[in-house]
Order: sequence, then structure tokens, then C-alpha cells
Amino acid sequence: MEITKDKIILVVIVAFLAFMGFRNTNKEKVLNKTLLKEVTIVENGKINKENESKLVLVSGKINYDGSIKLDELDKPINSFKVVRTVKDFVSYQKDGKKHYEWRERKEAKKDPSKILDFVYSTERIIKPQIGDFWLDDNGLKLVKAFQYYNAAEEVGGLKWNGMEYTNPGHDDGEEGDVSIQYYYFDLDKYDTLSILAQQNGNSFAPYRMGKKEIYYVFNGTVDTEEKLAEALSGEVKKDARGRIATIVLVVLVGLLLVYNSSKKSSSKDGSKAK
Repeated sequence: MEITKDKIILVVIVAFLAFMGFRNTNKEKVLNKTLLKEVTIVENGKINKENESKLVLVSGKINYDGSIKLDELDKPINSFKVVRTVKDFVSYQKDGKKHYEWRERKEAKKDPSKILDFVYSTERIIKPQIGDFWLDDNGLKLVKAFQYYNAAEEVGGLKWNGMEYTNPGHDDGEEGDVSIQYYYFDLDKYDTLSILAQQNGNSFAPYRMGKKEIYYVFNGTVDTEEKLAEALSGEVKKDARGRIATIVLVVLVGLLLVYNSSKKSSSKDGSKAK
């Protein structure tokens, strides 16, 4: 195999990413050991003034007032966090040709005339309590709305297809089609949350440790040092998987670029030979 400049650059980049990934993973492991030594475990989500500004682990029942009502749905969604994503199938001109794509709708249509013209991508939240604590905006951002909502058979004439509500019979999409997806935090699966952060009155704030800010939200009950160690280990593994995915992507893109470069070089050499 011929060793080219492009291949050397690709190997150097991959080696650097692998080294940095290994280094960051080790840093996270060391940091987690420190966290386990510093954390104060709070029982039953109770507020203790002596823990003010300390790193605390709070696990408690999720409580919130009300439910989330979206105008296009007949029934409210029983959750404190719902994410609605709306897309339109549109056409556009590029390089003298007509192209099509799904484009996210971030505001209501101009001159709306029907219910689906009013809907757009949004996130609806009712601020919950975790035990006696209120979950702040930082924590709410970390809570994942991971469950599909598909309780309604149809929404404004759109039918559920297993992933979203969209125009029935249009498998590949037609101009003017609409797609709506709903995700929500599933309280039937998790009725408790666990927070690792700084106690800030009756709420939380990121806990500063050197240059790093510590704030974790775990689904379910994490209320012992052993469970916390397991949860933090899971976060390290998740980050490592993300780094590996990045390296794989870089390798694939790099190989494609090297291949195209080699192909162009061969084409030029062939032209010169003629």
C-alpha cells in the first residue's frame, strides 16, 4: 500500500483523537472518585440548611401541578416536559434544479387557516419538585423527553406511522406534507429523579470543582454511594462511546477524501500519459 501525505495526516489525526479520548476518560474517572468523597447524600429529598452550597445527591418523587395541553391534541399529556417537533416537506431551487427536503417549522405559518397551520416546534415545561426541592432550568435542560407520544389515532388529519404523525399514503413525502413528533418524559417508567449538584436554597446550581461544573440528572432512584458510582461510570462509558463514534466518522470521511484524492491523481496521470 502506497503511503501518501493524506494517509499520514489521517493517521496522525486519528491517533491524536484516540489519545485525547483516552486522556479525557481517565480524567473523568479521577474526577468521579473525588465526587464520591465530597458528595453529601440527602435522604428522602429533604432540605437541610447545613448542606447549603455543598455537593449533594438528592433523590425524590417527581411532583408537578397540572398537565401539558397542546391545542391540536384532544387530551393533555400527563408529563412535566413535552417536546413537539414540526416539519414541512418543501421544495427549493439549487444549481438550476428542484430539490425537496423536510424543513423544521419554528413559527406558525403566515395567514393560518387550519389548526395545523398554527403549530410549530416547541418545548413545554411545568417546573417540577424533586422531593422538597424545585428543579431549576439547568436541571430541566438535562431531563430527556425520551418517550414517543402516540395516544391519538390522528392529529389534524395526520396519521401515526410508528415514528411520527404525517400525511397518510405519502411514504416518500409530497410538497405541502406535514410531520409532527411528540416526545415526553414518561412518568410511568420513572416516577423519581436523582440530582447531583450544589444545593442552592430550595433548588440546585452547578457545583464548581476546579474548572469543571458538576450537574447530573439521573432517571430513577440513585440514593447510595454505590448507585452513584454506577451511574457516574455509565456517564463515562456514554462519553467514551461518543468519542469512539467521532473517531469512526473521522476515519470514514478521511478514507473517502483519500480515495477521491487518489482517484483524481490517477486520472491526471492517465491524462498526461495520453
